[in-house]
Amino acid sequence: MNMLLRRCWACPGLLLLILLAACAAPSQPAMPLMEVGTTVEHRLIRHIFGETQVPLDPQRVLALGEESLLADLLDAGVRPVASNVNVPEHVPLLSADELNGIALFASAGETSLEALSAYQPDLIIGTRFFVEQFGYRRLSAIAPTVALGGLTPAAQYVETLTVLGRAEAAQREVNALRAEIQAVAARIAAAEQQVSVVTVYPGASVALWVDGPTPIPLLLRELGVQLRPDPATTEGLSIRNGRAFISLERLPLLDGATIILLQSSAVEGEESALAEVRANPLWQQLPAVQAGRVITLDRLGYPGLRGQRALLADLRRALEA
Repeated sequence: MNMLLRRCWACPGLLLLILLAACAAPSQPAMPLMEVGTTVEHRLIRHIFGETQVPLDPQRVLALGEESLLADLLDAGVRPVASNVNVPEHVPLLSADELNGIALFASAGETSLEALSAYQPDLIIGTRFFVEQFGYRRLSAIAPTVALGGLTPAAQYVETLTVLGRAEAAQREVNALRAEIQAVAARIAAAEQQVSVVTVYPGASVALWVDGPTPIPLLLRELGVQLRPDPATTEGLSIRNGRAFISLERLPLLDGATIILLQSSAVEGEESALAEVRANPLWQQLPAVQAGRVITLDRLGYPGLRGQRALLADLRRALEA
């Protein structure tokens, strides 16, 4: 089975149009994931695709949610036998010791159901997108399968730990993070910050971020930062999954006092594309560029709830200066 599965905001080039369609997500899950009962042998979890009997103490978990799900599972004390990731050679925020013994395979590669079955999982847990790509019924024939429908890092963290019987602990962690976000918002005077968020993909394809659900623009919104331009007052932007692709002639839309570049050195051709855009006279005339207020963040570098905390720290350092 040829699985074109890399997360859409991580993929450039010719794959882009395919992935924009593939990654289109509903505005909310079909139903919230919840625990509906427990026996001495299993926990019954209701999720998007039905109900699944989850082992109380799974030993061989197969994760299909890339770095974010992998990070959340590790933080919950669960070491999957295997996980898909964007770039197996570059897994941000996760140490070599944490990853030791976990089979990593690329989301955008060719992965068959037979290959997944060979991991002999006793539980498969994945995001809705990846479970749909492989097929819920096909995966369930290999092992009990649960699909996560949470659309934010916090929601996905709570759902992941709910599957493991730790919903209350997860909610406490999320509440603590929200308090940290409020404290940082006050510290950086977030409501006064005007920020433009952009990614330059290979081929000098420029994406302007104006909203979530991806983690970095989502957290900026939660902080109360003003993302520029305001999509409500800008005509002609075709916004999908929080971003709009613009021509180089529209670079002046990036009128925020600060520009945050969301880039990945792990994506071939991206650095040269960024250099091309930076050489454009319109880029050089942007207020943030002229003021030296351009910050680069790894857009793949903040997986899971731990990633939200790391991102919050990086945004605080960048925006309070």
